[in-house]
Amino acid sequence: MNGLRTITVLEHEVIPITEGSSALDGAAMLSSADQCLTEVEAQALLRINDLRRGFCQRVSGGVKLAQYCGIVRLQTCVLEVLPKVGMADARTVDELERSRAALLTMLHNARQVSIAKVGAVPQQAVRAPLLDVFIEAFLHCALDQARRGLLSRYMPNVDNLPVMKGRFNAHGHVRHNLGSPHLLNCQYDEFTADNAYNRAIKATLEACRTWVSRAQTQRLWFETHARFASVSPVRMSPEEVLRLPRDRTTRRYEPVLTWCEWLLTMTSPAMSAGVTHAPGLLFDMNKLFEAHVSGLEETAAGDRYIVHRQGPAEALATQGDQNVFMLRPDITVWHAAQDGTKDGIVRVIDAKWKRLDPHASHWGVDQADVYQMLAYAMRYRCERLELVYPAPDQTIQSSKGLPVFKVAMCDTSQHEIEVQIKTVPLWGSS
Repeated sequence: MNGLRTITVLEHEVIPITEGSSALDGAAMLSSADQCLTEVEAQALLRINDLRRGFCQRVSGGVKLAQYCGIVRLQTCVLEVLPKVGMADARTVDELERSRAALLTMLHNARQVSIAKVGAVPQQAVRAPLLDVFIEAFLHCALDQARRGLLSRYMPNVDNLPVMKGRFNAHGHVRHNLGSPHLLNCQYDEFTADNAYNRAIKATLEACRTWVSRAQTQRLWFETHARFASVSPVRMSPEEVLRLPRDRTTRRYEPVLTWCEWLLTMTSPAMSAGVTHAPGLLFDMNKLFEAHVSGLEETAAGDRYIVHRQGPAEALATQGDQNVFMLRPDITVWHAAQDGTKDGIVRVIDAKWKRLDPHASHWGVDQADVYQMLAYAMRYRCERLELVYPAPDQTIQSSKGLPVFKVAMCDTSQHEIEVQIKTVPLWGSS
């Protein structure tokens, strides 16, 4: 990917097309010529919709993106899509840096990957393109595992040896050693670091070597590569990495293997070549923000509460003997019994990757979202409900001043259901 230009955009922005493009009235346009798409690149980008429905759409003069963020590699450029974190429609001066920091923080809190120093992302890190940041995070992760000791496994081996080791292979001995009577063809298992797990890391190191641009990252690459000098260089696909057996002995390798899957996906043939490989470094911001909020809840829960993501599923109604209108809340929080089981629901939380507007009526909260929370309240018998939104510009980080919608129950209990609006920071200490 060395030499490919990087196009950096925010979600929902319009990327102009240089060939025959016209001005986009009222659209978010990019000023630099190298931040535009050619017609061939635009067609390649639109083909991603076959794999990621709703990723982008063709508009007058350009291509408009949706809520997916991450990296897409085309044949002639790398597209970097960052989350929109500012309140203003137009891009602010430092919004790209803050957007990278927000994306990295959410990925870390969602426990999808381990990213070093994400709690206070250094400015030199967030100013670098996202791919550079990902590569450096992978190198730190791989180097950390090497310092702790490479994972070793018994690997089958066949070799001609001067002494007997393992099992004598008569057929191989006849084939290879008729002219070398002092050697024995042996089959044996060797406890070695040269196994599939470390080969996956070595394959990823070799793949991303030409992608590194910054001097400090190049030094880190050479240091990491030296730690894996005893590992055989082989080609591996992300599918092969995904199929590697996982157990308690390989648990510490989980973060670095995730990085291997992601970065090796970037070596797949370009979309513009007509190959139907799915882009591997794209994240649906709706799901990522939900995972981010869930991670924050799990951190705060401790041993007193149990945080359940995506459920439990319950039917809102029945039709005859069938359940209909299934409900599946984003997050539910339960009291934890002494035996570790759920003992009574505390809160129902719905994470919304939407922008609040303090100047709008009801802060711009969608009426349909409140209706959805009332359905949760009735079915799960819970009176505490929360709609959680991102805190744009880090200006709204607490519930102070945020609306609380109270709905009186239509019975004699005089109970009220509270739908509280909350926000969470997108970056900062994790």
